[in-house]
Amino acid sequence: MSCARASVAQLRVRKDEKIGIGSIETLLHGRATPELERIQAELGSRLSFREAARVLDLFVSAARPHNHRSVSNRLAKVADQIEKWDVASPYRISRASESPVSVFIDGAYIRAVPGYQSRHFEIAMGRVVSQGRPPRQFAAAPNVATGKHDVVRAAMRTQGWLPGRDVTVFSDGEIGLQSIVLSATRQPVTHILDWFHLSMRLRHIEQAWEGLRHVHDLNIYLRDVAVHVPRLRHLLWSGYVREATRAVKHMLSQLDQHGWLRHTSNKLKRLHELVRNLRTYLVQNKASIVDYCRRYWSGQPISSSPAESAANSLVNARMNKKRQMRWSPIGAHRVLQVRAAVADGRLKQAKLALAA
Repeated sequence: MSCARASVAQLRVRKDEKIGIGSIETLLHGRATPELERIQAELGSRLSFREAARVLDLFVSAARPHNHRSVSNRLAKVADQIEKWDVASPYRISRASESPVSVFIDGAYIRAVPGYQSRHFEIAMGRVVSQGRPPRQFAAAPNVATGKHDVVRAAMRTQGWLPGRDVTVFSDGEIGLQSIVLSATRQPVTHILDWFHLSMRLRHIEQAWEGLRHVHDLNIYLRDVAVHVPRLRHLLWSGYVREATRAVKHMLSQLDQHGWLRHTSNKLKRLHELVRNLRTYLVQNKASIVDYCRRYWSGQPISSSPAESAANSLVNARMNKKRQMRWSPIGAHRVLQVRAAVADGRLKQAKLALAA
């Protein structure tokens, strides 16, 4: 009888141990605490996965060395949680304000993994700014479950945007970037062309003419070019789009009239190409060119520099420049979600619930 009772007690102990192990595995999915998952996700977004595992071995003692695959898998889990909360977050009317919302958006290309449909794919990233709130960064890759417009809409909701409120978009004039914000808002938006990209096109024309204006007899044949090149920057800076377009048209007409000159100088051929490209650029973005002078002196933004800053902090520091890895769209998308949350401070504030 004593032996039978002992065997029954041992079975109960083993059963209790199995129940305990099962409950722990239920609470700690992946056998890691939320704090460790968050640390691994942040390190994996800042460093390469192997380097992140090496850093963890230095500061977090474990029975076995940390594996780069574990860092990658836990970063993917945290990224999916962040994205799920962002996309599912409702419009918070209590935090909404009448202040305008500005969306600074830009694109960047990263190398794709072998076997992908192209060698590179484009990342859309940027920053949403509203007065009285810390800026919100966003980034999204193509061909993933969550569309780029969903990511932009979630970032705008956190800034107090509601459907029907005015939205101002700053970009370099690319139609694809504007369509992302249009799909996110489902309403017309005010688009402002980035002054930096417009100024660089003017600078190239000025430099090309600077190398030609001292050539003998060119000022006689290209009188309109000599007159209008110094005026273009002032016209566009002050928002005189019609006058600038007319000046570019006169310049191009005179260059075409004396086309025989282009055969004598490659620099003149280059100038003709730059002026023609500027005319196309002005025609495509004539509704997006504003009075930059007035906006600048009133303290309003005139360029998409916040988007350029987001590109450097989110994409270039991790996926381009010195760390030129090859990425799949879903892998790049997950890393970008965590990097954006780290940059905004949302990863520390987030309450990563235990997976049940």
